[in-house]
Amino acid sequence: MVDRRRLLAMAASAPVLAAFPKLAFAALPNLSGLRTRNVASGAIEVLYKTPHAKPNGLDVTSEGMWIMDQGPENYASLINPQNGNLIREYTCEGVRSASGIAIDGDTAWIGSTYNRLIIAVDSRTGKLKAKYSTPGAGQIYRTVADVPGRRTNLKPAYPPVPPPPPVPGTPTTGGRQGAGRQDDAAQVGPAGTGAHCILVKGDLLYVAVPPARAIFVIDKNTWVVQNMFQTAGSRPHDMAWSNDAKTHFWASDSDLNAFFLHDATTGVMSERLQLPSDSPVIHGAKLWNGYMYNCDDVGWMFRFRMPA
Repeated sequence: MVDRRRLLAMAASAPVLAAFPKLAFAALPNLSGLRTRNVASGAIEVLYKTPHAKPNGLDVTSEGMWIMDQGPENYASLINPQNGNLIREYTCEGVRSASGIAIDGDTAWIGSTYNRLIIAVDSRTGKLKAKYSTPGAGQIYRTVADVPGRRTNLKPAYPPVPPPPPVPGTPTTGGRQGAGRQDDAAQVGPAGTGAHCILVKGDLLYVAVPPARAIFVIDKNTWVVQNMFQTAGSRPHDMAWSNDAKTHFWASDSDLNAFFLHDATTGVMSERLQLPSDSPVIHGAKLWNGYMYNCDDVGWMFRFRMPA
């Protein structure tokens, strides 16, 4: 028999539960009111092979364009963006399946995805400087409101790259949710994933973390989160400053196949830049000379001119 106290608690909770009808996700952003510009079909240019097989992050400096590769060696490669010619490169110490790179003076900040760390290395040599935890890291989950995952339409530029060996003592399940039900003997949950992009603005790091569906603004000196913004969808990847003043940034979502313009102070989204349905999948992304440069994770660089 249900006692009176439990009946009262159930009655009190009923209006709250009724406020969340099936398929209604109040926490998901409403993208319907955004101004939308479309990148024309045929406007995507596939340019050249990247130096390694699994590019997964870009940055632009006065020297050229950096490409962060998530292969076993975790190469950071500086190229000439006009032709893809390699200028120099190094491997990044302490990084595991890199996703995203941000050059910050003598430091390169790198998302070390599958050990859920943010790694600081020397930007000239790749030697480890420091390791940091990633806020919001964990297992990527899906909801009934999510769009299907996108796969690239490009053939791999290189032979298949084997995944890195598992870290001893950690579950081998990947970063995505999977079936949910775990082995009855499991003592810990799946390891999950971490940061997918980093931008730098003074003492602040803007870090996109897919498991949290959020962009965290972190003080790089104290490692205290100053703010956090919701992402447009479940698969955020690279981000790019939209102007030199760094007042706004474009944040990509690989499954939505689009970029979303955020205010860097409030996180409010004001615009959507929609790629054509036949475009490659966004992984790395940075603006250079009026074009948005992107890398797919099968070894290619592509770009499109930013629409007026």
